[in-house]
Amino acid sequence: MNRTLAEYINNLKNQLYAIENWELSEAVEQIAETYKAMLQFMANGVEDPNANKMQRQLWTQAMALQQRLLRLKRLKEAPNCKYSTMQREVQNLDINNLLTRLELNDDADREEEDIVKLFKWTLTSDQWKSADYEVMMQLLTSGDVSDKAKAVMIAAVGLATLDFMDERKMMLLLDAYLTDNKEISMRALVCLILALRKDQSVIGMYPEIASRLEIFCEDDGFVQDSYTILMQLQMSSLTDKVSTKIREDIMPSIVKGSTMLKKQMGMLEISEKMTENGENPEWLKTNAEDDSKAEEKMREMTDMQLNGEDVYMATFSMLKGYRFFNETAHWFYPFTTDDPALKSMKEMMGNENGRFIRALLNNSPFCNSDKFSLCLLTNSLGMGGFGSIAQQMEAQMADMDEEEKSAILDEKTNRKHKRSHYSRSFIFDIYRFHYIYGYRNEFYNPFVDAQQNLFSPMQIVPLRNLTNHSSLLLEHAEFLMRKEYYQMALKEFMFYSKTNEATAELYQKIGFCQQKMGNWEAAKQNYIMADGIKPSSKWTLSHLGKVSIMSADYKTAMDCYNQLCDMDEENIHYLLRLAEAQAKQKLMNDAISTLYKANYLSPNSDKVRRQLALCLMLHNEREKAVTFMDDAIDKGVAYMVMGKNAEAYTNLKEAYSKAKDRKDFAQQLEQAVQPYYEAAMLNLQQTELLYDCVITEL
Repeated sequence: MNRTLAEYINNLKNQLYAIENWELSEAVEQIAETYKAMLQFMANGVEDPNANKMQRQLWTQAMALQQRLLRLKRLKEAPNCKYSTMQREVQNLDINNLLTRLELNDDADREEEDIVKLFKWTLTSDQWKSADYEVMMQLLTSGDVSDKAKAVMIAAVGLATLDFMDERKMMLLLDAYLTDNKEISMRALVCLILALRKDQSVIGMYPEIASRLEIFCEDDGFVQDSYTILMQLQMSSLTDKVSTKIREDIMPSIVKGSTMLKKQMGMLEISEKMTENGENPEWLKTNAEDDSKAEEKMREMTDMQLNGEDVYMATFSMLKGYRFFNETAHWFYPFTTDDPALKSMKEMMGNENGRFIRALLNNSPFCNSDKFSLCLLTNSLGMGGFGSIAQQMEAQMADMDEEEKSAILDEKTNRKHKRSHYSRSFIFDIYRFHYIYGYRNEFYNPFVDAQQNLFSPMQIVPLRNLTNHSSLLLEHAEFLMRKEYYQMALKEFMFYSKTNEATAELYQKIGFCQQKMGNWEAAKQNYIMADGIKPSSKWTLSHLGKVSIMSADYKTAMDCYNQLCDMDEENIHYLLRLAEAQAKQKLMNDAISTLYKANYLSPNSDKVRRQLALCLMLHNEREKAVTFMDDAIDKGVAYMVMGKNAEAYTNLKEAYSKAKDRKDFAQQLEQAVQPYYEAAMLNLQQTELLYDCVITEL
């Protein structure tokens, strides 16, 4: 049995006694007395139709006290941590007065101070009372408070709910999703999903949240937004892997292949290349092979970016050392060149250059904090970098008509972005905060377990109703499959299959996931179902053949590869697989005949010659087999089987001299002798003797 409410209350009492907080102790005593009275009625046989509802309410109150207790312990045990410091800075803040000042909005510098205070108060505030919630709702809905202040406040609510569960903060996120401002709406939903994923086990204790989520999950817009964010969050969890690939593979190739990029490896130049369609002819004429590799890697990076992968984290992590990022709130600022932190940069650039820079940033794929990084870098280095880019952009726009030019230069371009743009940018901001910010270890990181606990509606219980939208669930399963999360993809495909017509394609995908997980028999059965619905599919037959071999069903494998060879008589891969299945069935004459055909079609294929030689050896055509052997270790093993130890020694000695080391040679030898062990044509003692003979100086 899980911990009961009585045990939970007693545990709370003990914890509160240790920190000597009499306000909370009194509150938990009231809960305890109410529950005790309720239990007394039950013991006396009194029927109470509201008993379950009352128990749930008491659970909710107790859990809220637990969250308050955790916060107090954090403040008491780590008084010098960033969280505690921020809390002390705003503990006497009058939130109503702050709202009034934000509504006046008549001094940019003062507003900046107030937004930072708003962030700190929201992040470190205790469990909200009704009055707190009402003030924040007033701020959210006020037409006089800037969107910037609202966006920053939502980010703070999100961080706060990741640290400590608070029903009213969660309700505010639900309310904020319904606002007309796309950026605020999508920020709220990102925060909501992260909080639901962390505290999903207790959401059932908050019926108002649960009922609102149930209603939201009937709205097509909410469902689409949620699936988009779930995929973006999962993509972001791969950022470290993406950054490693860019740092160690892609960027070295680009730098090596392009002298232009060597000379001006600015992030804006790289961004321009990555957002173009096709190759740039200016990418160099120095070394054709290096140029081709550079273009290939740049295309790969472009594809990664278009697929939603965070390709800029590695570069921009080095640009987060500016004082601007010492302030926690600044990691979540919506970007605008009108921000007070960029005032000196604007003055330096002037209006004309400023227009082009603003246009470039508005239309770039960078997240908010990365845009601030670029501007701060420019501010510290001068106009050299941005000035040249502004000139290039102006030249490119010279041939545009006025409507196109106006659209690009529009300072409100961000209003035209899709909703997914805002969630993606905000998620990247959150990721950078949790992996770069100096005090990041003081905050709960929602990405740290994302490779095991995936962002899936099947995993997040409060969002389970999203699975009722079959088409989007199918898209999500396909996304997980492409990203190689086969177990969860399979779970989603199977759930989808319960309420939707089974198609050949669905069975193929289920079978593919099973295959990738090593479940050969299950994969085979699904491929058979796919073949029954849509026969003669090369893809289905080739995969069915492969898993049939892996599950030792060689007859089914032969049937598959015979069909495939009938469709494509000169396909070497099909012929090799067919021969393998025939050999496993002891149909050696058929296997050899198939391999002779493959050798005729591809006489220089090492793979074909090696497999043919092995089949001939197993069929006791040993002298003929050796004529197809090009590898010294294969010949050595063949001569060992034939009892010609001198020839075996000579060839194995040659192979040993070419091996990387003794371990490498031993692995090659073990692989070469395995088929002969299975056919009882060699034994371990023979191999060991000859191995020792080869490695010993005679």
